[in-house]
Amino acid sequence: MATTATLPKVPEDITAEWLCPKIGLQNATITFKRLIAGTATLVFMTVTPEKANGHPTGSNTKEPLDICIKGGFNPSMLARFPFLLSLFSREVDFFNNVAPIVPRLNLPEKFWASKNSENAVLVMKDVAASDGYVFADPVGTWPVGRVKLVVEQFAALHAATWGTQAAHTPWLDNHYEASVLDLCSMWDAIVLAEDRPPVPNYMKDKKLMTNAIEKWFSTRNPQFQCILHGDAHLGNTAWSDVMGIPMVVDWQIVHLGSCFTDIAYFVMTALTPEDRRGNEMAVLDHYLMKLHAFGGPQLSRDNPEVMEEYCKSLMAGYSWLWMTMTQSRFF
Repeated sequence: MATTATLPKVPEDITAEWLCPKIGLQNATITFKRLIAGTATLVFMTVTPEKANGHPTGSNTKEPLDICIKGGFNPSMLARFPFLLSLFSREVDFFNNVAPIVPRLNLPEKFWASKNSENAVLVMKDVAASDGYVFADPVGTWPVGRVKLVVEQFAALHAATWGTQAAHTPWLDNHYEASVLDLCSMWDAIVLAEDRPPVPNYMKDKKLMTNAIEKWFSTRNPQFQCILHGDAHLGNTAWSDVMGIPMVVDWQIVHLGSCFTDIAYFVMTALTPEDRRGNEMAVLDHYLMKLHAFGGPQLSRDNPEVMEEYCKSLMAGYSWLWMTMTQSRFF
């Protein structure tokens, strides 16, 4: 349910008076560090508790806090693309409703998250400043061992939400399918324009690719349904040599679907072609093992339904190719 509380609409609205109660402080000074503008806007700040009689007021924190505030802080973009508010709201709902039931999922510490009819705002720890996390290059690759650690994160999410039904999570609507098919309707502008990246000739065929994506949606096996990250490419992960564990970020596309959508898409984007050819099935086996260890079902590649579903799920990489192209063209 959306709150009626006032939320900041632009970065300048984020004041110490607004922020302090959200992070358990009575008084503090805030220092703006930087801003990253994208589909959502990330505002990075340092919050320094003010001391009374030598002690921080209203908190046990003795050191400054590095904070990241994520939200729709670009009113003109929200006005032009109103559907973005649903993405920001979905991430708030994820942190409030799903993250607490998946303790094995490594996420930025959430201080506060809320939404209303105009914006959705997430206040969290700046893990790059505090824990040494470096966000992955979306066109880079990771070694096989690290990719296995990431699929463990997905296994934790999937196991904890296995069998979730739409009736129990009304905030998880069918936005994923609708978004992808909407992009298919803009095929010429997204795929065929002169400044578009090259794709194989068969992928230039709007009817062929749209039919393939629709068939994938209509034939997904419901026995593998759970809550998904939904945009599980390498660019939505981070790594810290200090912490030694990957972090999965950007939960705006979270939705219900087949567990293998996250796995196939991530393997496709995170490994070099050589590493994928030599290790793809080992990564899948590792995921299946961890899924069961974390309380999910015991699945095996010996089951033809498992492999059929995994292979079909590679369509996720093709469908979100169009989203990436769209963002680069219109945002």
